[in-house]
Amino acid sequence: MKKFLVWFIAVIITLGASVYQRMSGPTYPLKISGIPGDENYTAKLLRTAETGKSAMITLEESDAFDEVLLIYSKYPGNFESTTIHVKNTGGVWEAYLPDQPPAGKLKYYIVLFKDGEQIWDNKHNAAIIRFKGAVPSYVLIPHVIAMFAAMLFSMVALFSIVFKTGNYRLFMYLTIGLLIVGGFIFGPIMQNYAFGDYWTGWPVGKDFTDNKTLIGLMFWLVALVLNFKKDRKWIVVVAAISMLVVFSIPHSMGGSEFNYESGQVETGNKN
Repeated sequence: MKKFLVWFIAVIITLGASVYQRMSGPTYPLKISGIPGDENYTAKLLRTAETGKSAMITLEESDAFDEVLLIYSKYPGNFESTTIHVKNTGGVWEAYLPDQPPAGKLKYYIVLFKDGEQIWDNKHNAAIIRFKGAVPSYVLIPHVIAMFAAMLFSMVALFSIVFKTGNYRLFMYLTIGLLIVGGFIFGPIMQNYAFGDYWTGWPVGKDFTDNKTLIGLMFWLVALVLNFKKDRKWIVVVAAISMLVVFSIPHSMGGSEFNYESGQVETGNKN
């Protein structure tokens, strides 16, 4: 029964942290809900796209509006805005944002009209879309699996100690191994495909994702060293809790960002 509880709680917490990380991150689509004349209307604005092609932005049609504009500009910085007259293509309003270099961002918002009068816009809650290079599935899938498994085994190690059952050392070793594979082998490869750099965390950059992975590993390495000859379960608990905290930080925050003025890719920005 104790082992079942260990795995059940570990799975629930890992899934919860993963969902929270994904949904709270800057690449998760920006949700629109409720507009004048249609309180039930919903739509999602993309906030991530691949380089090499235009980003398609779509809106479901509604009787509440009959004309749509999409206004965008390069981000960050003070750049001239461009207006796109969105076309209705068989029940769906469809527009395309121009391709950008890896880590390039565009800030855009939607304006809705009815009978020639503006009824709504999200100018003050605009979407910021970041472009990235395509990452092969043979890199992305192992990265995701390894990072998810590392988080899961970290929680198993924690609750094995809490419920005093199982071999917490085994799961400590598995956590560290998977963290290295997912975060420091496949992670940098994926980063290079997406943005042209293998590592943008400390000491060369301020990428939140790279840095939180590094912090997570450091806590576990300390736990490994302190448990080498003697059981010091308290540090394993600290490492597991620290990993839960750092991995709950929204993914892609402070990631690579193309500076249109300098022509350089920078890291450590919040959006």
